[in-house]
Amino acid sequence: MTRVICLASGKGGVGKTTLSSNLALALNDFNKRVMVIDTNLTTPNLGFHMGIPLYPKTFHDLLRGEAYPEEATYIHPSGVSIIPAGISIDDLKKTDPKNMDNVILDLVGDHDIILLDGAAGLGKEGLASIKAADELLIVTNPELPAVTDALKTVKIAEEMGTHILGVALNKHRNRPSELSVSEVEALMGYPVISVIPNDNDMQDSLAAKTPIVSHRPNSAASHEIKKLAGNLVGIDYQPPVQARASGLFSKIFNFLK
Repeated sequence: MTRVICLASGKGGVGKTTLSSNLALALNDFNKRVMVIDTNLTTPNLGFHMGIPLYPKTFHDLLRGEAYPEEATYIHPSGVSIIPAGISIDDLKKTDPKNMDNVILDLVGDHDIILLDGAAGLGKEGLASIKAADELLIVTNPELPAVTDALKTVKIAEEMGTHILGVALNKHRNRPSELSVSEVEALMGYPVISVIPNDNDMQDSLAAKTPIVSHRPNSAASHEIKKLAGNLVGIDYQPPVQARASGLFSKIFNFLK
């Protein structure tokens, strides 16, 4: 049975697309058949993250009934299936997200997991992504504005009956000014199931157009994303001993700095 999981945030800039692309590859490493779809119709970026910035057919074409699913599906070197969204102004103007749930329903069956990289905010496309999903992963940062906006997404998902898996706390810098995990959980009403550190290697991976779990597999962020992927599919992922030691030295260095 295919699980359709939407990654949603409530606001932009929290690292949702970065997490979507990396989570897709991490789940693939656990031998899951994964598809990731850019359901952000106005400001799509998934193609850039996955190294396919230019493509003839996109999710916009599927929504308009102008392409078959296989025409808009691209296979990443890892084996992950990708349906990017169009980046042209014409795509933005001519596409209505109202039948998104039906289009995604047609894709169910060939994959174990379909990840939806949802749009920022709660406009039509953002709501359509939540409606089309069976499950929701909330992505936010440990900052009050980000958490407040994410809380709105939670309330909408509850009204729609979409099951909320929990919260992925992204770009965590371990600073006193940040909200703690317990504070985020108290505000959101759902558990924080992943704390992903702010990793300088992330910028390098974006420049290389390769998700960090592939570009820097032993980075701190990579291991946390793999742990999250394992959590979603019932696998207890444990970083190698060398990686854990490296992470400890990094924490000590940051503390001293």
